[in-house]
Amino acid sequence: MIASAAAAPAPALPAPAAPTAEMPAAETPAARERVNTLETVVVSGIRPGPALWKVTSGERTLWILGTVSPVPEKMEWYSPQSEAVLRNTTEIIWPPQAGMQVGFGSAFKAALAVPTILRARKNADGKLLKDVLPPDLYARWAQLKLQYIGKDKSIEEWRPIFAAGKLYSEALEKAGLTSGTGTGGRISEVAKELDIKRTSTSVNIAITDPKGMAKSFTKSNIDDVACFRSVLDRLELEVAHASLRANAWAVGNLPELTRLVNKDRMPTCLEAFAKVEAMKESGILDATEQSRAKWMKAVDVALATNPTSFATLPMIEIVTPDGLLSKLRAKGYQIVEPQGSVQ
Repeated sequence: MIASAAAAPAPALPAPAAPTAEMPAAETPAARERVNTLETVVVSGIRPGPALWKVTSGERTLWILGTVSPVPEKMEWYSPQSEAVLRNTTEIIWPPQAGMQVGFGSAFKAALAVPTILRARKNADGKLLKDVLPPDLYARWAQLKLQYIGKDKSIEEWRPIFAAGKLYSEALEKAGLTSGTGTGGRISEVAKELDIKRTSTSVNIAITDPKGMAKSFTKSNIDDVACFRSVLDRLELEVAHASLRANAWAVGNLPELTRLVNKDRMPTCLEAFAKVEAMKESGILDATEQSRAKWMKAVDVALATNPTSFATLPMIEIVTPDGLLSKLRAKGYQIVEPQGSVQ
């Protein structure tokens, strides 16, 4: 299902507070990064996020807010620049996103399908994690599970790839981070207040046979162990990078944000999912590209018809060479990047 950003109330306009992250020194660059990230304090309070990217076609303008996920749990996003643009915009273009929908809009059918789908995350033949993982890897898991998840025994029945995902999400929560971009609530609030046109670029794939998909997934030959090991190997560093990235976004530190967005992620698990026949057959892998194409088309229309438009886009689509911002530049649109690190 598609995740939606949590709503944030519109506070009175404050002066941006200084970041609270503390980053002690270390002897070498590698050690310095490790020490810095592991001891990061996630920022809180009202924060502006980064300044906006400006895309123009003649006299028509599209303003883009770059976003990241997760973001600091105790942060409220309030951007004076975004607020001013939103109050003078004709259209808001939501970011590209791909998701799955069980059935064709039937809540009852979806509810009945949930147990079937959840069974797909369990190991075959009633095996536990200790039965499918090498002893050394399971020992590491047991220690990290106690630290981040607690004594929940039910997760021991899960396939390693799902257990790894749960461990990562719990570690993010312990670090003071929350999923979502933290921006959707305020943007939607202004849009409803001023009756601004909102354009979705999401692509949802309907799963009409959840039972068959679950069976296919259960029988699939996923390299669970490689995914699991990659998560355990990089857990602390990845969570720390997420904390630093969230901090950099919150205070509008674009150089640091760009550096952290370009950091290597954990591709092993994504590659494992991409090889599952059930995922290929569902169309979800193609839906991502379809959604990106839908976003590009919406921008083309906006820049041909609206005096001013507003969009949000994941930072990865803004700073990488094959991202959507680069595609806009290649089409001949003029792009002005934000100057300075803070609004």
